[in-house]
Amino acid sequence: MLHNEARNLLVKAYEETHDAGNVAKCYRVSRRTVYRLIEQMRETGIVILKTSQRGRKRTPTEENLHDIDELVKSKPDITIDGIIDDLKLPGCNETVRKAVIKLGDVYKKEILRIRA
Repeated sequence: MLHNEARNLLVKAYEETHDAGNVAKCYRVSRRTVYRLIEQMRETGIVILKTSQRGRKRTPTEENLHDIDELVKSKPDITIDGIIDDLKLPGCNETVRKAVIKLGDVYKKEILRIRA
């Protein structure tokens, strides 16, 4: 993986020589990487490393959190499964439960009582 300075130098080297094979050897990357960076420079004007698009995306988005908060305020006795069904949320019960706790709401488990 090339850092941002090397990416800029690679693009400049290609623009001067127009020899992707030679530039690829010098920077120890594939020719496809050279062509990809040149294409990225033409389309966006920059060739910086995009670190913000990495990793797993959050399942409950900010909009989902807002909807969950509004639903819990309107129906305080709703269950986690009820929230998932009403809002048609992706993810599992645990994900929604953590979102509810993050919003500062309290949920109660059904209490099992032993009959005497």
